[in-house]
Amino acid sequence: MNKNLLRNPNRRKLLKFLLIGSGILVLGKIFGSRLFGSSNDFEKEWNFENFRITEDKKELIIHDKSGEEILIIEKK
Repeated sequence: MNKNLLRNPNRRKLLKFLLIGSGILVLGKIFGSRLFGSSNDFEKEWNFENFRITEDKKELIIHDKSGEEILIIEKK
């Protein structure tokens, strides 16, 4: 191999940039949801044939087919 190719500072900068960028991307995927939270208010949602259940931090809501709220249970 050519020694000048290995000592090229621009190549080193590019490799360092790619390595750091990929590390940040992986860490962002792992810890991103915990740090920034989701923009969605509902944490969990279950869909059944005739009704749907949604749960967030404050309450548990049961909806019918049309989307009308049947029962709301507040958490304490």
